[in-house]
Amino acid sequence: MKNKVLVIALALVLVFSCTAAAFADSGIQPYETGSVTFNISRTSGTTANASVIIEFTGTADEYSVVVYLQKLVNNTWKNDSTNPEYVFYNNGTNDDSFLFSHQYTHLTYGTSYRLMIVSRDKRGSNEYRSTFYSNLF
Repeated sequence: MKNKVLVIALALVLVFSCTAAAFADSGIQPYETGSVTFNISRTSGTTANASVIIEFTGTADEYSVVVYLQKLVNNTWKNDSTNPEYVFYNNGTNDDSFLFSHQYTHLTYGTSYRLMIVSRDKRGSNEYRSTFYSNLF
């Protein structure tokens, strides 16, 4: 009997949540990052070339992009704050994309790395934040 009541309650919750979502105000569209394209090659044990294209869904009034170098330590990704090149910031206005390009030269031989991109785009009063990760290199 308890299972039947639980199933009915769950069904009601799902029905009402779908109904609420169907009637939600869809007039507000966040202005978000449309895509991020990574091109990274490890050129030696201690260097890598990285370029990242961040494309917004249109012209953002203002944006900020932060690029973090992360390394794999004990099966956990951590910002490589011991590396002098571990973080880069860029702020801009009235643009529909941003290109980041850098040669990392202080990598540790035999260590896996990746880039983490944190992007914030704003148009009017709408703001959207996104986080993207590259493949390891």
